[in-house]
Amino acid sequence: MEPYDYQSSMGFVINSTAKMFVKALDTELRKSVGLTFSQWKILVMLSLKDGTTQKEIAGGLGLEGATLIPILDKMEKDGLVVRKVDLADRRNNRIYRTDKAENLWPAMVDCALKIREISVRDIPSTHVTITRDSLQKIYRNLETHVNVADESTPAAASIIPPNKITSTNATNKEI
Repeated sequence: MEPYDYQSSMGFVINSTAKMFVKALDTELRKSVGLTFSQWKILVMLSLKDGTTQKEIAGGLGLEGATLIPILDKMEKDGLVVRKVDLADRRNNRIYRTDKAENLWPAMVDCALKIREISVRDIPSTHVTITRDSLQKIYRNLETHVNVADESTPAAASIIPPNKITSTNATNKEI
C-alpha cells in the first residue's frame, strides 16, 4: 500500500482546525455564559429567524431530530427558548428565543469574537481574507462538483452568510 500523508492534506487541516474552533468556542461559552456550542448554534439560527421550526433547525445544523430534541429540552428548561405549536401545521413546533437568551446574546457574541481574535492572532488581515475566500470557494467547488450538500451540511453553512453575525456590542465585527 502506498503511504498517504493525510496530515498534510487540505481536508485534514481544515477538519482539525474546525474541531479546534468548536472546542475553543465551546470552552469559552461554557466559562463565560454557561452555554454549550450546540446551544449557541441554535441561538445563532434563531437570531436570523426567530420562530424557526424544529425540522428547519435540525436540517440547518445537520442534526437528526433525535439529537436536537434533548438540546432544545435543556434550553427550554433553562429558559432560553420556548416551543410553540405552529398554528398553520399543528404537527410542527416553532422555537422562539426568550428574553433571557436575548440578554445573553451580546456576551455570546463577545465569546465568538474573542475566539476569532485569538485564532487570527499574528496573521495579517489580508491572509485571513484570502483564507476565508479560498475556503468558501473550496466549499462551493465540493458542493457543485461532488454534489455533497444535503441536510447534513454542517453548522448552518447554507443559511448563515459569512461574517454577518453581529451584536449591538460588536457592530461590524466579523466572526
